[in-house]
Amino acid sequence: MTLSRREVLKLLGAGGTATLATDLLDASAPPEHVPPLQSDVVVVGAGFAGMIAARSLLRAGKKVIVLEARDRVGGRIKAGKIAGQTVDVGGMWVGPTQTRLLDLIKEYGLHTTPQYMAGKNVEQLAGRRWLAEGEDVAMDPPEQKEFDGVFAELDRLSAEIPLDAPWTAPRAEEFDRMTAEDWLVANTKLESVRSFLRAGLRDIYQAETYQMSFLYLLFYIRSGDTMETLFGEKDAAQAFRVVEGLHGVAGKLASELGSAILLETPVRAIAQGPKGVTVHSDKQQWFADHCVVAVPLPLSVRIAYDPPLSPERDALAQHMPMGSVIKWYVAYEKPFWRERGWNGMTNSALPPIAVSFDATPAEGKPGLLAGFIDSPWSLRWTSRPVSDRKKLVVDHLVDLFGPDAAHPIDYEDQNWPAEVWSRGCYGAYMGPGVMTTVGKSIREPQGRVYWAGTETSTKWMGYVEGAIRSGERAAAEVLARYKG
Repeated sequence: MTLSRREVLKLLGAGGTATLATDLLDASAPPEHVPPLQSDVVVVGAGFAGMIAARSLLRAGKKVIVLEARDRVGGRIKAGKIAGQTVDVGGMWVGPTQTRLLDLIKEYGLHTTPQYMAGKNVEQLAGRRWLAEGEDVAMDPPEQKEFDGVFAELDRLSAEIPLDAPWTAPRAEEFDRMTAEDWLVANTKLESVRSFLRAGLRDIYQAETYQMSFLYLLFYIRSGDTMETLFGEKDAAQAFRVVEGLHGVAGKLASELGSAILLETPVRAIAQGPKGVTVHSDKQQWFADHCVVAVPLPLSVRIAYDPPLSPERDALAQHMPMGSVIKWYVAYEKPFWRERGWNGMTNSALPPIAVSFDATPAEGKPGLLAGFIDSPWSLRWTSRPVSDRKKLVVDHLVDLFGPDAAHPIDYEDQNWPAEVWSRGCYGAYMGPGVMTTVGKSIREPQGRVYWAGTETSTKWMGYVEGAIRSGERAAAEVLARYKG
């Protein structure tokens, strides 16, 4: 099946859709006379979701091609350099209940190491600064009581949320009408506790509590086990780092897939017919039985589809914006904080930086701290020079660690909102009213088009674990069509 440029425009319709398609296809479109290449399945996106989907399909004997817009694999997992060290400037941790990722690490002969937590962490709240042990926050007794009570109530409510259909929860519509901020204000008395919780939730979701649905918050907690699992380090989401880096796991996946991956090949249009699907990129066309789209949810609707996506799926993608974060590293000659009996972890209720972690390599030097410029300040700083962001981060560390932090030997950050094929990190989130109106379309196939990506996972949504599970699910759905 060969579609000319004119036929693609006809398929995609007239008016605004045709104008959009013209703009997309004019971006170095392949010559009309070049016939489409053949594959059983085309996967769009070479992040973990896309590569796992491709791997599952290849192992089932299907011919697969993976089209990736970036010049690298990994998606929101990416390698960076600081002070001669290769580090993860995207996702970097794995927890004990993230079993698919742990299995993958083991399968490829890679290794994990515990997140460094020996010693005291620095806490900052309501103009006060103090030291606490390990993961403890150690607030004043009234604050600690209220803080613990909020954690317990959120866990209780989230346990009632069905993972595969949160929109069917007993109080789904009530909870979806309110924001997380609405619930937080109604269930806390102390502004200091409220501020601390806002900062912690902001750092996990990279969105403000007033931007997200309370039902979405409960689902996300349930998806990641409990509040303690999401927030914690020991036996929690931030328990281990991969010695070779999560980017090393992505590299192993890519090596296994080999020539099935094509880089710098953005997909512009996907047209379906009775016999298959034609995928149009800047370089070539591919004709296949099925297509798996595994790109960040808001970016999925920048592809032109024929027939058009269902109104529900299109509205969902438009109403799930990406979180916004800039991840930073600061390098020192040595981890001076360890000499004081500190672990390098900080928790601050003062924006724009809520947390930092010790990311020092096993050999003990250089000393590395990693952290995040949180949303919405990341959007305010995304266009500023790196030197300005360095000053912002170092000044924050001086405030918490003292004058020793004023003399870094290197600084590096990953500006995720500015990366054109990500447009944010860690993941997409839902505002009020989205989940109960169009949320059920998040995994529903559109004809021969299937969806993968961490946002589509029922377990560990927003994490690499969720991406892996979503790729496995999408591949299973495609393979079921062959059997059916």
